[in-house]
Amino acid sequence: MNNVPVCTKTILQRGGRELIELLTHCVFSFNTDVLFLYCVGEYQLRPQAVRAIAIYDVFCAPAAPARLSDLSLIPPKDVRIDQAITQLRQAFQAATCDPPQSDGIAGDESGGAGQEERQGDGQDAGQDESPPPDRPAVPLPPRYLFDSIAANLRVSEQAKIATLEDYYDPKRTPQENLPGGELTAAQRAFVDHVWTPRIRPYLVSSGFWRVSTVG
Repeated sequence: MNNVPVCTKTILQRGGRELIELLTHCVFSFNTDVLFLYCVGEYQLRPQAVRAIAIYDVFCAPAAPARLSDLSLIPPKDVRIDQAITQLRQAFQAATCDPPQSDGIAGDESGGAGQEERQGDGQDAGQDESPPPDRPAVPLPPRYLFDSIAANLRVSEQAKIATLEDYYDPKRTPQENLPGGELTAAQRAFVDHVWTPRIRPYLVSSGFWRVSTVG
C-alpha cells in the first residue's frame, strides 16, 4: 500500500505513461469514476457532440456499461444531462445523416426516356437533379456540460476516487495494485467482454484516441 496518498488530478493533468497505467488499473478495478474524469478532461479541451454523446452513453445513461458510482446527478435521479444529450443527439443526427430523397426525384415518372433525352443533348443527367437540401451545422456542445457531475464525484463519499488515492502506488504495475495482484473473475469478465470489445472501441472512435492503449 502506498503510504503517501496519490493525487489522481495531478496524474490526469500530467499525462504520459503514468496516466495510461492509472487508467489501466481503473479498468481492471472497475473504477469508472476516474475513467469518467479523464474523458471529461479530454472533452473540455475539445468539446464535440460525438464526444459528449459517448461520455453519456458509457458513464451516465441508465444502461451505461461503465456507470458512475455516484448516481445523484445522472438519470433517473437527475435528468438534466439526459435532456441535454437527447437534444444534442437529435441535432447531431440531423446534421450528419443523409437527407431523404426529394419528392421531385422520387416522383419522376419520365423514367429512362427522360434520361436518354438528356444524354442525347450531351448533358450529364446529374446536372438536372436538384441539389440536396443544406444540412444544419453539427452543434457545438458547451465545454461545461459535465462539470457539475465531475465536481460532485471529487467530493462524493460514494465515489471511488478517495479510496483509489489511498492505496494506489505509481511504482507498481496496474495489476500489482490490485488486491493480491490478480484480477478477479468478475474483473476479467469486464475487461474481456465489456471494455475491450465495446467501450474502448466506442471511445476511440469518438475522439478519445489515447484510450486505445488503456487496458
